[in-house]
Order: sequence, then C-alpha cells, then structure tokens
Amino acid sequence: TAVPDAWKVSAEDLQSGRRVEVSRDAWISAFPSEQAGNNGAASRLKLKGIQEFFLIDFDPAPLAEMVCERAELHVKIAGDESLGRVTVSSIMAPWHEGSGTNYAVTEEGSSFLWQAGTDVPWASDSPDITGVVLGNGGSQWGFADATSPDRDGWQTIAIDPAVVQARLEGFSHGFFVIDDVGSEYTRQGNHIEYRLFPNRFLYSRESSRSRAPYFKLWLRPRKPGDPAYQPPPVHKLEPVNPAVLPDLPTSVAGRTTRLRPAADTPAVGTVPIRHPDGRRLSDNRLYAARGEAIGFLVPWSAGIIRVVSPDDVEVHVYRTPLIDGKIDPLVPVTSKQPLPPDASTLEGDAYIELYVHPHAAGGPRRLELTDGQQRVTIDLQVWNFALPDRLSFIPQMNCYGLPDNEIDFYRLAHDHRTTLNRLRYSWTGKVAADAVPTLDAARGWDWSAWDQKFGPLLDGSAFADLRRGGVPLEAMYLPINENWPMDHEAAFRGGYWVESAYPDQYWETFRDAVARFTTHFAERGYHHTMFEFYLNNKVYFKANRDNRWDACSAPWIFDEPTHTQDFWALRRFGREFWLGVHAAGQQQALPWMTYRLDISRPQWQRELLDDVSNVEVVSGELRRYRQRVIERSRRLNHLVYMYGSSGPVTDRVVMPAAWCVETWALGGDGVVPWQTIGTKQSWTKPDDLSLFYPTAGKPVPSIRLKSFRQGQQLVEYLTIYSQLSGNTRAEVGEAVLTDPGLKGVMRKRSEEDAGTTNFGEATAGALARLRLSLGHWLDQQSPPDRVQWHQPFPPAKPAVPVESRRVVQ
Repeated sequence: TAVPDAWKVSAEDLQSGRRVEVSRDAWISAFPSEQAGNNGAASRLKLKGIQEFFLIDFDPAPLAEMVCERAELHVKIAGDESLGRVTVSSIMAPWHEGSGTNYAVTEEGSSFLWQAGTDVPWASDSPDITGVVLGNGGSQWGFADATSPDRDGWQTIAIDPAVVQARLEGFSHGFFVIDDVGSEYTRQGNHIEYRLFPNRFLYSRESSRSRAPYFKLWLRPRKPGDPAYQPPPVHKLEPVNPAVLPDLPTSVAGRTTRLRPAADTPAVGTVPIRHPDGRRLSDNRLYAARGEAIGFLVPWSAGIIRVVSPDDVEVHVYRTPLIDGKIDPLVPVTSKQPLPPDASTLEGDAYIELYVHPHAAGGPRRLELTDGQQRVTIDLQVWNFALPDRLSFIPQMNCYGLPDNEIDFYRLAHDHRTTLNRLRYSWTGKVAADAVPTLDAARGWDWSAWDQKFGPLLDGSAFADLRRGGVPLEAMYLPINENWPMDHEAAFRGGYWVESAYPDQYWETFRDAVARFTTHFAERGYHHTMFEFYLNNKVYFKANRDNRWDACSAPWIFDEPTHTQDFWALRRFGREFWLGVHAAGQQQALPWMTYRLDISRPQWQRELLDDVSNVEVVSGELRRYRQRVIERSRRLNHLVYMYGSSGPVTDRVVMPAAWCVETWALGGDGVVPWQTIGTKQSWTKPDDLSLFYPTAGKPVPSIRLKSFRQGQQLVEYLTIYSQLSGNTRAEVGEAVLTDPGLKGVMRKRSEEDAGTTNFGEATAGALARLRLSLGHWLDQQSPPDRVQWHQPFPPAKPAVPVESRRVVQ
C-alpha cells in the first residue's frame, strides 16, 4: 500500500526531531483581580506557581496520522528567573488566544475563569480552567525538570508523548503549562531566604521568531496495529433531583412562622424565652428526640432559677457572663469551681438545657420554670425516635495544646457530640514526651505509660458515665511526623523534590514506626477510633520566624499544600505510610488507620493524592469545587471534612449548627474548626477560637459549642430520614441546599486565614423549619433505636499505591 504524503517523515526528523512552530499562545492568571484577564497579545509569557500560567499550541493538521514518540517545548527566558520543574498538560476544551495585554478583559480571549469572553465557562461542572487540565475532564499531564539555561537563555521542557498524541488525534485543544516549583528558598547555615512566587517570564510568539517558543517532536507514521489513543476517563457526579422534604403538620406550621427573630414577639407567661439564635419562643412548646439536648435563654432577674421536670428529662442551668456585652461562656450554676477574676460578676441571662434520656417514652411532658418571682409552664413533646450514641457526622474539635486536666476537655467535647483532637507535636516536629511510647534500645518500645494515659479515651472507659456512654474517641492524631521518630535534619539532602530528598534509612525508620503503632492498636483492640497520620508543618514557617531554618522541620508546605512540589511530597509520605500499615501484618481486625490531609486548594491537587489520602479536610473551597471533591470522595471511598474558624462571638449563635448541616448537604462527613481551646484572655475579650473556656477547675462550654451539638443532632435527623424515606443522601442534601438560608459564604482576611463561614438572617428560621419538619415525620415513623445510623470512617486499609512515574525524562 502506498504511504500517504502526510505519513512521510525524513530520516533527519526521525533522528533529531522536527521543529514545529507555535500557532497561538496566551498568558492567564488565577490571581483574584486578574482571573478574567487575557494576555494573548503580550510579547511575553509568564509562569508563577499556581497564580499564572500560559496556554500554547501548534497546528496539528499537517501532522495527522502521526505517532509521537518524544516531545519537547523550547522557551527563551525573558527575565531574571529560570524554570525548574514544569508540567505540560492537555486542554480538553477549545480556547482563544485573544488580543489582550495587561490582563485586559476581552470579548473573545480566554482567561482563567472563562473559555471565551466573560460568559462562556470552561466546563459545566468547573468554575475555571482547572476543570479541563491537569488530569481533569479527560486531560493528561506529565512534569519534567527543565534543562539549565544555555548561554542564550533557552531552556527545554520534556513533554509526555501521550499529551502530544492527544492533540494530534483531536482529543485535546492545546497545552497548559504551569510552574511546579512555585516558591523557592536559599539557605546558608541556619538562615533562610524564602522567595514567594518568583515571576518567571518567557518570550511569546508575539516577540520575534528568533525568541518565540517552539515545539520539537519526534514522530513516525502510524502503523497498522498501532493502538488507538485512549483518553483518561472523565469522572463526574451524576446529577440528582432534590428530594421532597416533609411538610410541617398544620398544627405546627402556624406557630413556626412566629419563630423568626422579632423583638416584639409576646412572651409566654411572664418569663420571656428565646433561642440562642435570636428567635423568641412565641408559645410554650418545645420538641426533642430521645437522646437529644436542647437549650434556651431566659433573663436572670431574681438570681434563682428552678426548673421542675419529669425524671426522664435532665435539666442543667448555666449562668452567662458577658464578653464585651455578648453571651458565650456558660458556667454551670452548680459549679463551685473558681473562675478567672474577670468573670466573677456573672451578668447576663440563664441558659437552660434539657436532655431527654434515650430510653424515655415518646409523648408530652410538662415542665415548670421559676425565676424566684415569676413562673412559666413549658410543654415538651418527646418525639418517638432516638439519636444514636455513635456519631454519623463528626464535628472534630482541633487543638494544639491543653491544660493539665486535659481529660476534662475530652469529656466535655464527648458530651456535646463532638470529638476533641489534639496535635501533639510542634513546628519543629518535636513530640510531647507522653505522646509516644518509651523508646528503649535494649527493650524496644514500652507502651505501658502510653496506654495508661490514652487507653481510657480509646476503649471508651473515660466516657462511661456520660450521656453517650463508653463510646470511644472518634479520631486521634498520630505523633508520627517528618521529624519523629526520624531525625529530619540528619537525613534531609535538600531540594524541592521528595524522590531524592532522603536516604532509604529515613523511610525504613518511618515505616517501622507506622507498623509498630498499627500492631499495638490491633493488639489492644482499639478498633473504634480513626488514627490520623497528619503532617501539619509548613516550610514558610521558617521565614515567618526570623528566617531561621531550625524554626520548622518541614521542607515543604504539608498543611494546606500550595505547589506541585508540596503535593508530590505528601504523596510519597502517604505511600510510605501505607507500606508501614501493611507491614503490620494481615490481622483480621486492623485498626482504622488513616492518612489525613488538610487541603485549601483542591483545584491544584490533580490526582496525586487519590490513592494515598483517605481523609481530606477541605477549606471553604469545598463549595466552589464541590463536584470535583465529592466525586473523588465517593469514587475512592474516603472522607471529606470542611475546615474553618468556629464563628464569632455574637448575639445570634447560628453559624456552627448551620455549618454542620450545610457540610453534610454538600456531601461532607464532618467539620473541623481549626482551633477550639480558649485562654484566660478569652474571658475578657471576644475570642472566636474559644469553644472551650478554661478555668482553675474543669473547663466550661461556650454557647457556640452547644450550637455545634445542635448541628450534629440535626445531621442525625437528616441521616435517619435519608435511610427511611427512600431518598438517597445526595437527594436529601440537594433539597437542603435549595433553602438559601442554609448556604454559607466563606470570608477570609488573608491567604493564610482558615476562613469563617457566614450565614444570613434567614438561617435561624431555615434550621428551625428543617428540624421540626423532619422531627415530626420521624416521630410518625417511630424507627427502632440504633447505636449508629452511618459509619463515617473510611476503609481501614487501602491498597498500597503504586509508585508514580510522572517525571518525563
């Protein structure tokens, strides 16, 4: 058969490659004020970590029916910075070079946000270009270390031939190029200079042919029997229709409309009652499931509060010292413990908490509340269903330090249907002595002191007398980190890329520690706690603390990773972690070992973490990239939390409860306020981070901690409803999100700020309506009690991920 002209390739081309000219290029930016800007007519291109990138292309028509065996991109430096490791990805949507310069918004040009102009999205399920590059939308990518600049400033970037083949065969629409190194540092002894996002300029095709970038391709004619190019699969969430949630009974609907905030709502009897979210109780009726705690506020007018209740309803009364005129800490009236001096004047109201015993019978109850001079009767309807003792959704109270009576903090969290999780190592990777077993060179690892301290949390005996009984701690950080039990400084060889950063001995020590912890937990029967391997430290802590190299042990940004170098390092640590877990053996009942990552930029993680992490704690970007994050979690069967701040000390406490409900509706498994333990100063100045107030005795809760419990309880309602109603969780979640009052907005003061979720005026009423409608429906169903309705733990032992070969040679 005659060879078509398009297949003909000269021997020189096969030997040295064919130069292929660039047909179009454009520089785009993810910086907030530049995201809609186009630089298609600029004489330069720019790479700047995850902030600025360029699109580039050649005309594939003359190269039809060819097979790419090797490929390069040649670029000439147009500034002071050279390239390190660079990714070249296919682009799975058309794009337009545009005529913009200086980030101009054009009618036709592509930008980070828009495929064209300001109204054509890159993909229906993505808010920006990241949905069609870097492994998303069927795209492929590979990264390579650029060659050192020659004396004329030219550098060469190897391209994965599959990325070029996608373009030759019409699956791709060009190439997306991103700088993988991002921020850099130089070190001299203990001094570090950290350079945040250096600007790496290159000449574009608009400069001149002698400086313009070009491709070099090694091609051959397609032969009979050559396999056809197969693009990677496209993963998307299947769209679901919102479930139809139950209506409020007619007998309740009229009263519920009066639950909105209104200062002039008439009080019941002579004692005005209001909810912590600011709503006045317009009648004398309350509702609660069995095993549920509810609370309300009344004025502290006469100095004495007395509540007469049935035996199956516990009553707890708290005083509310004001912090800058606002209610937050709740001091038990029966408490005789000394408080900070500034809290000795207990002004404010009384917080009344009612707890219905789990085995109480459903039906009405009557309570009498007296404040010494006035009396009011409260009708409590106990719904005929029970909340489970084991949580289906976990508000995980993160902290970094606790007073000496730390067991009291764990118990307080447990009683509020949350779990307290303390990270027990520092920025330098130094682990608290009591957080690890005693390491003895002769006798091995001695666990006796460790088990004595932590065993009661893990077997549940520390909580046996509390409302949920002896349910063990839901989550616990492992002390293992980049500097324990390894000596990081002795091992670290330098460089931005983990594959050459450590000797084998470093990884052997790491895997051995993981295996020892796994084995010990299995032998002790600690089977109801997620043990989280988590790397918290960040290389830029070194710069933030007097430019001292020894100020932090992390050579990458482990927590909230930013650059590809960070995600790549996290991937390697994850692979070594699972090798250690598997080395513990094949026991029938291994503990719940997890690799937890905190991700503030899910749009940049590609698929690097897919087979290593099984708990991802995502920032408020979960809302914007929900389709991608939740699809991944469902496909890979791992957990997703949303993290942020606890919400401000405010007159209307609604954020924690709404945050829990919204996160569940989005598809999440829990929330993580990043810091939760107050200080002495929290008693005098509003402290958004203080959910637990320390005292000289036991800690006391904040009213916001009560709100987290309210949210967790309402999520249990939703979980039970989704299982009994025939609707999927996704369908119920979509129904919840149709209420504007249950959609939050993330506010951040800076890039490093964890962010706070804000909800609007309609949220309190939305939560009340949702709770009452679900509660009445579940009351009618009267489901049998369960210890747990949903297990919010990932698989205990995923397969060891294969070693990635992403670097293009």
